[in-house]
Amino acid sequence: MRLFGERGYAATTVAQIEEASGLRSGSGGLYRHFTSKRELLTYGVNQQLASGKSLVDFIADPQALRELPVRERLLAMARAGLARLDAERDLNRIILRDLRDFPELIERVRANEMTRIQSVLADWLRAQSDARVGIDWHALAAVLMGSVSHYWILRDAMGEHPSGVGEEAYIAELVDLVVARFGAA
Repeated sequence: MRLFGERGYAATTVAQIEEASGLRSGSGGLYRHFTSKRELLTYGVNQQLASGKSLVDFIADPQALRELPVRERLLAMARAGLARLDAERDLNRIILRDLRDFPELIERVRANEMTRIQSVLADWLRAQSDARVGIDWHALAAVLMGSVSHYWILRDAMGEHPSGVGEEAYIAELVDLVVARFGAA
């Protein structure tokens, strides 16, 4: 996954994968474990998805940060989202660069990762709002996820966010917008 994340799926050779995994480069040793490079990618994506439950669990846990005001809980969730994006840097790079060529993997990521997080976040937001009407909770969750992801993508691509706005200032403004939306509904 590291090689795919750094170089891209197409640019990563089987010999490079073998060398990085401790097999003799060009020996065909990879094929003793996987039938193809594509099968290795599928396995890697599935492993990453299976290991990524902590953010969903954190958001869905009614006891997590319960004593804190909503704004502070949202800040913690945004920080957790950015931390998860950092921890899964290689998978995220693969998603952005390579998975369009693998529609079944895109669908798996969408269903098992993005839709799941969005649903849990929408439910959490709804629960914080004192049942206010007029807010599309799934859309608001998508905006939050998209904003956090966009910040991470630009920072990852350019080394720092091109706006010069630091992570804490960015998520504080994003959270303030969400909190204001609660009040405006």
